[in-house]
Amino acid sequence: KTTGRRLSPEEVRTLRQAIDSKRVKGQRDLAILDAMLFLGLRRDEVAHLETGDFRQENGRWWLNLIGKGDKPRRLKVHDTFFKTLSIWLANTTFRLGDDTTGIIFVGVNRGGNLTGNQINGSVIGRLVTEYGHKAGLAPASGKNCLSPHDLRRTCARNAYDNKAPLLLIQQMLGHS
Repeated sequence: KTTGRRLSPEEVRTLRQAIDSKRVKGQRDLAILDAMLFLGLRRDEVAHLETGDFRQENGRWWLNLIGKGDKPRRLKVHDTFFKTLSIWLANTTFRLGDDTTGIIFVGVNRGGNLTGNQINGSVIGRLVTEYGHKAGLAPASGKNCLSPHDLRRTCARNAYDNKAPLLLIQQMLGHS
């Protein structure tokens, strides 16, 4: 019996296009969704990302984090995620690799101003469900709505379909 779902490449495009990336909130939300779609992060891992978790080595950005079960992971930052993250960070005073600026994803009020308050995993869950419904991919509520874990599944399956070794996918997801 299958559990959850994964999005097709066309569904990923539709989901990403449902976000108004001209607005500050949309820029943040697109970067949040891309963290799950292109790095396979869990909702709480995204909520707790800090600028100091990112390091540049040999011209490439890497994300170092401690995930569920206190498992350390080192992930190469996907180019698409880097682009959307850079657009979001241009609205803030945060800089990747800076240990002093802290949490990356903060609240945005209706006027498009940053609140400075850290968002949490439930906010991220609501965002994914909201955009999944807006894109016409899932209902607005109930057991078939789009979930953050569906985006994580999508990342894992895309890696597999692109010939990534299972051991590498396992490590990327932080599985034993």
